[in-house]
Amino acid sequence: MKKLSLILAVIMVFTLLSTAAYADWTPSQPITIMNHVAAGGAMDLYSRKWVELAAKYTDATFVVDNNDGASGLTAGEWVLGQAADGYTVFALAPTYIDAVIQSELDCAEYVDGFKYVYNLMADPYCVLVPIEPEAGNPTFDSFAELTDWAKDNKLTLSEPNYGAKYIDAVQVFDEVGVDFQAISYGGAKKNFAALLGGQAIASVGNPGDTAKYAVKALVVGAPERLAGLPDVPTYEELGYSEKLDGIWMWRGYAVKAGTPDEMIEWFQDLCDKISADPEWIEYMENQLIAVRTDRTEDFTQIVEDEVTSTIDVLKSVDQISADYTR
Repeated sequence: MKKLSLILAVIMVFTLLSTAAYADWTPSQPITIMNHVAAGGAMDLYSRKWVELAAKYTDATFVVDNNDGASGLTAGEWVLGQAADGYTVFALAPTYIDAVIQSELDCAEYVDGFKYVYNLMADPYCVLVPIEPEAGNPTFDSFAELTDWAKDNKLTLSEPNYGAKYIDAVQVFDEVGVDFQAISYGGAKKNFAALLGGQAIASVGNPGDTAKYAVKALVVGAPERLAGLPDVPTYEELGYSEKLDGIWMWRGYAVKAGTPDEMIEWFQDLCDKISADPEWIEYMENQLIAVRTDRTEDFTQIVEDEVTSTIDVLKSVDQISADYTR
């Protein structure tokens, strides 16, 4: 009985110490959030809004920084080169994972080197065309009109890079049975300038682009129509596979593997508070983005699904070696 009591006492002390460690963990220096995109890019803007709202719930200081080189690879490498002490957070999206695979880098280092802490959002993909095309380019009022035209003409897509949106385009137009040529313009502003300037017919983007540029969505990959785009159908509504409505752009935070669990729990708790903040919810709704609260287990599975689908798609279009593996 004394032995059992001693064991219980040890367990209780350990539990109290663990709880206290989490409850008492506070940063002793600023935390850097390193974005994989340039200043003004989507994740940069969302990170800055996140930091603004974080001030409601913590006295911790956050510094938002940017490194968009090599589609986020330079940012990822920089984070992996820092100490796993909780003072560096990687703000990433599928673009980083796509770049790792396109470069045929070792996933054990560049993917598994992170712990995926919190996914903040689900941003659907959609097919966009100019509201008023340049002279000589066709006008489309539906996705069916676009695909019918593309079966007899050359479909060119402008894309910011050969990343997540390009990979979605491959999946979409493969099912539709339409060939296309994608042209990368190295960034959202240049991409839409090319589209609106008549250098391309369409683009795969996100619903929020319709508020930033003179473009309209013909179809959206979402489980149901978006409140902000009530007249835009989903793929399933148009008779295509519902899997196309389940492909979306996630954006979230990761840390270097080995970062203390106490810091991760503290950070996740802060993310929960911000994700439930009415101002954050309204901000996301205005961007036509769904708020997500995926912690490590679920977020890691999202990343793994991204790795698998990206490898499959890029092999199907001969952009990576057939023998490249996870």
